[in-house]
Amino acid sequence: LREDKFYIGLKQPRLRGGEYFEVLDEFMDAVRVRYPNAFVQFEDFSSDVAYKILNYYRDDECEKRSPVCVFNDDIQGTGAVTLAGIMSGLVNMGKS
Repeated sequence: LREDKFYIGLKQPRLRGGEYFEVLDEFMDAVRVRYPNAFVQFEDFSSDVAYKILNYYRDDECEKRSPVCVFNDDIQGTGAVTLAGIMSGLVNMGKS
């Protein structure tokens, strides 16, 4: 994909491992400082790190940092939409 003449993204490999999490920590630290009450949505993060990232920031597993209100669309969004559909169906059937 990166070799395609119409590709406009970075022409370098994606960060992985420790470097990846260092960049993410730097970003989240900046968010905490600038927007202490921010709600951060992680959109389209790869499944190999999505749960780890969500749990790390949501549950204050990151040492010496305050937790951040975070949401992962792919993980929590699907569940929220499914639950909303079930609840709407029950209401339409006259059940709770």
